[in-house]
Amino acid sequence: MHDLRIRNVLPGLLARTAIYQCLHGDSLSGLYSVDLRCGQPPASAHRTPGRRGGATIPCMADQTTNPFALPCAEAPRAGLHEVNGCRLHAEVRGTGPTILIIGAASDDAEMFRPIAERLTGFTVVTYDPRGTLRSSRDGWPCDSARHADDAAELLHALGLGADAGGAHTRADVFGASAGGIAAVRLALRHPETVRRVTVFEPGYFQLTASGRDLAARVGAQVDRHLAVHPGDWAGAVALASDAARVEQPGAEPSAVRPSGLLAAPRGLDWYAARGEALAENFIRGDLPITGEPVDRRALAESAADIRFAFGNASHPVFGEIARELTRVRRRPGSADPAEPDVIDGVGHVVYFAPEPVAQYLRRRCA
Repeated sequence: MHDLRIRNVLPGLLARTAIYQCLHGDSLSGLYSVDLRCGQPPASAHRTPGRRGGATIPCMADQTTNPFALPCAEAPRAGLHEVNGCRLHAEVRGTGPTILIIGAASDDAEMFRPIAERLTGFTVVTYDPRGTLRSSRDGWPCDSARHADDAAELLHALGLGADAGGAHTRADVFGASAGGIAAVRLALRHPETVRRVTVFEPGYFQLTASGRDLAARVGAQVDRHLAVHPGDWAGAVALASDAARVEQPGAEPSAVRPSGLLAAPRGLDWYAARGEALAENFIRGDLPITGEPVDRRALAESAADIRFAFGNASHPVFGEIARELTRVRRRPGSADPAEPDVIDGVGHVVYFAPEPVAQYLRRRCA
């Protein structure tokens, strides 16, 4: 049993170590800035303007290995910002109207980089949420309300929030998965900060019968696994992913191979390794948030422009949740849509399909 536990835990430990070394080198004090994609070291580290004086750190986010990164795309302006009692690593790309992308605790800024790079003509903000990789773990794990407050304060720190720099500005927001729950809370708690809020497949599993059933099955499998293999976060995530597997479309019945909800498609080993490195964040940070209830009354009465979406290649439970949220949200006599948006060719993990997601956001935020 001891040997089995080592074999289960070791891959995740190695992945976390490799990513930490790639991001930080031997120590934080040894960081330097370089654009590895084009081989041009900049004269100095990128500085991100902010009303609260965000500290400068270099852009060192696996710039040669992200499989969907655009060659020689503009490097982000990256920085650490003191936000709501923690330090958040944030990356800002481009100029134009602001789009804030909120991922789950198991998603870091680099995972959303391919989507951000494709949104030219916008100021796109991605970040490591509280407790994730380059951000600090102060006060983590936490609920979606705290993540929402972090997001609002981060926009202010970047000079992109409401009344930033003396001018009233609002950001478009895209939240995915557990990050979608944080996006809803952001819209409800800080409506002055947001313009349009697009929520993709938020894990409000308690909202539907199928969602409650899926959450119960996933929770039971995770609990049993961790009772036998404590600390094997990657193994627990694999079980959770398999419990919500999605059959591959277009295959003959005898040839269908179920695919885990969170499993990286073939050839995306970079994402698979990064997912293992962030497995603890999924189990300890994201799963508890998916147990939160939605504030139906606040959602129905909010003046914010909130729209829900799901992918047609995802698990059916997310379409059901999106439809129920859209029904709750629709205000009599308003222009609120009767149905959620559907993004073709996209599963639950949006950064596995950056092109259609970026195209959708471009239309939504135009």
